[in-house]
Amino acid sequence: MQGMIYLALAILFSTGVALSMKGGNRLSVNLWQFLAVNYVVCTAGLIAWGAWKTLGTNSMFIWLLGMFTGLMYVLCLWLFNKAIQAQGLALSTTLMRLSAAIPTLGSLVFFNETTGIFQSLGIGLAFLCLPLASREPLRFGRSGLPFWHGIVWGLLLFVAYGITDFVFKIQAELAPKADPKAFMAVIFGTALVFTLPRLRGLKRPGRACLFWGTALGITNVLATWFWIRALSHLPGAIAYPTLGLGVIAVTTLISLVFWKETLRPANYLFLAMACVAVFLINAGGP
Repeated sequence: MQGMIYLALAILFSTGVALSMKGGNRLSVNLWQFLAVNYVVCTAGLIAWGAWKTLGTNSMFIWLLGMFTGLMYVLCLWLFNKAIQAQGLALSTTLMRLSAAIPTLGSLVFFNETTGIFQSLGIGLAFLCLPLASREPLRFGRSGLPFWHGIVWGLLLFVAYGITDFVFKIQAELAPKADPKAFMAVIFGTALVFTLPRLRGLKRPGRACLFWGTALGITNVLATWFWIRALSHLPGAIAYPTLGLGVIAVTTLISLVFWKETLRPANYLFLAMACVAVFLINAGGP
């Protein structure tokens, strides 16, 4: 029961991350300022939370894993921003969450979690529906360039986010006693160190940048915290697909109703197949 509560909160704040990225995805907001404000808020929140007091308890493995994850966080948000510009929020978020197929497959292969025919079908369907995720139809020759311009960012996000998510499964399995707050401190501290130098020579961030960057920072910390706690209570084959399905459903609904995003028929088919894939992966779990 406790694990499911953590998972529900992870879904809530992960949706908040996606909505904050959409809010900050505008020409008046510099991406690196936006990300830096986000990581300043994350780091300040962790300091207030006392995360730095237990940094000395981290093993070298946790330090290296956290630094790698911090760099991947920056990469994923950069790719997410590019994907939103090319594809919109609904498709980009769905691609990001459909990447649950990658850590789920990793959980089955590397940690010997149980599988079945439904889960195998779900993982296969997740990869099969990827070509339908572009706003432009697939064509060959020069006329097909718009398709690749949009889908490439989404596919890179799919891979990068799947790898990043699997890191938390590695931490939960190989270093289960690591302090989650100290692990998060390494992650967000690394991301902050990486983004701050890129602000040199830029003007002061405007109100929109400060507002959405702060919103992203708060939801980022809480989503990560509850996700780490969920993985410590639930099998990866259950946690990853459920998180993905929840965020896909809520974010897509908000994108269509409030931001009036338009999708072509193939995109709706992609969303349906993605949800079925996530459901099958979940249904195949223990």
